Order: sequence, then structure tokens, then C-alpha cells
Amino acid sequence: MDTGLKPFIGITGGIGSGKSTICRIFSCLGIPVFEADKVAREICEKDAAVKEAIIAEFGPKAYLPDGSYNRAWIKGLLQKYPGDVAHLNAIIHPAVRSQASEWILNAPEAPFCLYESALITPRTKPDHITQMITVDCPLPERIQNVQKRSRMSYMETMQIIDLQPQPKNYLWGADFVIQNGKNDRVFPQVMNILKAFTCFVLLLASTAASAQFTASPGQLKAMTFNVRLDTESDGANQWKYRAKHCGELIRYHQADIIGLQEAFLHQITDLEKELPGFGWFGKGRDDGKTEGEFSALMYRKSKFKLLQEKTFWLSDSCDKVGFGWDAACRRVVTWGQFQEIKTGKKFFVFNTHFDHLGKVARRESAKLVLRKIAEIAGKSPVILTGDFNATPDDEPIQVLVDTKNPAHVIDAEKISQNGHYGPYSSFNGFSKEQEGKHIDYIFVKNGPSVLQHTTHSETWDNKYPTDHFPVSAVIRIP
Repeated sequence: MDTGLKPFIGITGGIGSGKSTICRIFSCLGIPVFEADKVAREICEKDAAVKEAIIAEFGPKAYLPDGSYNRAWIKGLLQKYPGDVAHLNAIIHPAVRSQASEWILNAPEAPFCLYESALITPRTKPDHITQMITVDCPLPERIQNVQKRSRMSYMETMQIIDLQPQPKNYLWGADFVIQNGKNDRVFPQVMNILKAFTCFVLLLASTAASAQFTASPGQLKAMTFNVRLDTESDGANQWKYRAKHCGELIRYHQADIIGLQEAFLHQITDLEKELPGFGWFGKGRDDGKTEGEFSALMYRKSKFKLLQEKTFWLSDSCDKVGFGWDAACRRVVTWGQFQEIKTGKKFFVFNTHFDHLGKVARRESAKLVLRKIAEIAGKSPVILTGDFNATPDDEPIQVLVDTKNPAHVIDAEKISQNGHYGPYSSFNGFSKEQEGKHIDYIFVKNGPSVLQHTTHSETWDNKYPTDHFPVSAVIRIP
């Protein structure tokens, strides 16, 4: 989410900690406050798409006969099945963030804005939140505050507290902590934070220009991105909950050319909506038209002119739809020849996804890719992106980088002038980095130099946008 030079500062704390009171103090001092939890409640009541998704996930009991959100029933369900909290958040949070992005554009002028939510912690904060404030209050006082305010029983209060993060999780990693016990003086703490964050924002503004990637003529950022196919079995990780964030990631990192893997046609269309100014091409692997997964290439139309493009299959009969060797699935390579508009420099990009089961297929695919690159691109500069379902020591990668073969390609990570940044493994399974699963690559051939190489492992709401980490490289075309 782009918030320009008016950053969001998160403020959090458990129920009864006095977070709302602190926010009112900031508001009186001219700091706008986005009440994320309040917005979330309104969205559950009024947003038709969210209501539909909640009913699909939790059943019709999630709403009362009059159409209002059945908060009591949902609360009971989450107490019984705490794991469902993540599923509910995956439905609600994207809509909250969308409203937040609109809200901040119209917020009053201020050095920063506050994002108030009891459901985030310093370690699970969304990417658009730059710093975190935690409001801390002793548990007995929190219980008294809730009982006094809401007239709840002790048991009801504790049930709500148990659904929220533990106190230590609110404190770990916080940039500032406001102590809000009955003997604490709050206003001086708020003023100190206000001064500190104002200085931080001035520093942020002065360095923002240099923090962003800006490509020089002849230079581009290539990315390989397995977006994970759209399947209902992924539950809270289904594409409809991730599409926007995949687009945001590409947009934020300013990729110029993206090799996609596992994308169905409607997923590419969704990304196209998130990425205005990008074109794409490719063919469905199952019929050479629209069916099955694509290994599509997306490109920035303002920067590159597409001269030619084509798709071939990873098989002995590569010009027609088919399976190759012992592959479990049909597999393709999509390639295009581009010309940079500013410099007139021409180069080729190839993108692929090797089979996940067929060992022979992966080896023979590597050999075929090298032959086809030599045949199609000749001595022109080449970029090869893809999910190769093979680690650096596996035979397919060894075939690709074998310097004894004049047709070999070079791993961009190995020649990056500024080294590598981020995890080495590129697969996370929607859970965490899987050690030893470095299977997504960018290769170059015929002269391109590599300035940076990165594996992007960021999350939103502590969730990954896909089950692979996208990999990017800043490349200079000769």
C-alpha cells in the first residue's frame, strides 16, 4: 500500500490497555488516527464481498436473519477453534487495508498517521506500517477497565483477552512502549514519541528518493515469481486473498519484466489490473491457448517494445502441446524479444517451470532450453527466469551452468556485483522458509552484468503472498 511520505505508525495493545485514550491524545495533538478495528467491524456489516466470503468460510450462522453480523456466534467459534482467527483475518484485513489506503490520501496534513488495532503486534505488523507503539497496562487493571466500560463478567473479559496476542507479543520488537498503569504519567510519554517520530519522518522524507530503485538506461529489474495456482484447497491462502498483495509486491519493488509460473489466465488478468502499464504474453500449457497454467511474461510497456514472442513445450515435439519424457504435467517455455525504447538495445527473455516429479524431464528440459536459447537468441543478450524445481547441486542446474558447454547460462546470483540479499531458499510453503529449497532462479547469457540479486521474503499480516519467494535481479544489458 502506497502511503507516500505520510507514513502509518501502528499503535497496539490488548483490550483495556487504554489504547483508545492514547489515540485521543494524539488526535488532540493533530495526529490523524485510522481506527482499523472499528473499520473491520463496519466492513463485516456492510461490505457485500466480505459478507459473502465469511459465509462461504464459516457458514450462514455467521449472520443473523436480519443480515447483521453474528458477532457473538463468531466469537464463540473462534474461542473453540482459535486457528480460524487467521482465516477470518485473511478475509477482513485486505478490505481494511484498502480503506486505509483511501483514508490516508484524504487525512489532514500531519507528519504521520496512526493505525490503531489490537490485532497486530510489532512482529506481525503489515508492511505499510513503518514503526510500532505498544500501550502496556498491568493485566488486573486491564480487566477492571473492561469490566467497568463494558459491564462484562470476569470470565467474559478473560475469554476476549485469551483470543488476543499475549502481552509479551505486544512488547517484543515495539519501537516505543507507553506505560499506562494507574500511577503512570501518559502525556509526557506521548510528547516524547511525537517528537521522536517527527524527526524520523523528516529523515524518511530526506532519504526516500535514494531508497527506491531507479533504473538507468540499459538497466532493468527482472523478477521470477511463482504465484501459486488458484485452488480452493489453499483455504485462507487462496488466490482471491493474495492477488492484490502479489501485485503490490511487484509494484513496490519496481520490477520491469516478470516471469510468472503456475498462473491461470484469470490470475494473470488480476495481476494486469494491479499493474497498469504492463503488458503480458504466453499460452496455456494444456491447449496452447487458454487452458492450464501459464509461464507468462509481463513487461513494462513504457520501457520496452515487444518485437516477437512465442511458446514451446518441454518435450521431444516442442512445437506442439504435449508431455515430455517422464513429466507429470505439460511444461512450457515462453520467450520474447524486447527492445528498450530509450536505448534501442535488444535482448531476449525466456521463462519456464520445470516438472516437479520427472527427474528425466528436468534433465532433458535443461538440455532443450539451452539448445533453444542458442537457436533463437544466437549471440544476443539473454535473461532466463523460472521455477526449475531443482537445487543448485541437482543435475538440471548443473546442466544449465556447465561451462564446458558453450551454450551454458550463468546464475545471476553468482555474479551479482553487490552480492545477494535475503533468504537463500526460495520456497516457503505458505509457512516459513524451507531450508535447502533454492529452486527459483534468474540466469543470464551473452554479456548482461548483474548489479543486485534479491530473494523477497516480506509478508503482510504475517502471511506470504505465495508459497515461493520471488527472486529479482538488477541487470545491465550490454
